[in-house]
Amino acid sequence: MSRSAHTPAPATRPDPTPRDASVVDEADPLAVSVARVERRLRMLDELAEMAMKLASRVTQRALAEDPTPTKAAAGDAPAHSASDELAKLSRAVRLTLDLAGRLEETLRRLRAGEAAVRAVRRQNQEARASRAETARAVAARDKVAEQVARVVFSESESEGESDDLLDALEERLTDDVAYIDVEDKPLREMVEQLCVDLGLKPDWSRWTDDGWPEQPSDVFKTRAPWSTFNRVSRKPVLR
Repeated sequence: MSRSAHTPAPATRPDPTPRDASVVDEADPLAVSVARVERRLRMLDELAEMAMKLASRVTQRALAEDPTPTKAAAGDAPAHSASDELAKLSRAVRLTLDLAGRLEETLRRLRAGEAAVRAVRRQNQEARASRAETARAVAARDKVAEQVARVVFSESESEGESDDLLDALEERLTDDVAYIDVEDKPLREMVEQLCVDLGLKPDWSRWTDDGWPEQPSDVFKTRAPWSTFNRVSRKPVLR
């Protein structure tokens, strides 16, 4: 009987210590159990091999024994023949093989469970990475749109012009392949390219690495250049 009868050919993991198990992730408790069962299967294989070798020697001795039974002297312990020992060894081997079979089934279930846990974890990691990448792209796109929108509001002479420019900005960011990877390019490069594409001429003197700094007028909104209330009137201007 070879050791490969019950255990796979590749080298198995060593039996982890309790200290090792305390720092593992959610899949590793199953890996600990897998390693422990694998180790016990190797032990059973070794015991079965030893029993088979011993049975071979006992068989040879049984063949050489005198088949005529001898009478034991009074007070002596009953003699055990080679046949008796061979029967015991055979039973031990059968029990060992039976136990190994049950352990193999346990090992199969443990490995399947470990593989399933790790597969779910990989899927979760991939999903988190995808969400993070999407969030990064959306944040970069929103940052670019915010900076260009400031220029749009400052340069527009009418509400209609502002709406058209904002629609054109949205179209560029959504459909123009030049802006498909906004998150991977410098902020100013994207803002500058959009301003050129939209015919805008912003003041770059106050530009920082994070864009144009927010002004008090951005927080406490002033009237838009095209607001009806920009003209002097002694009467309600909306009537």
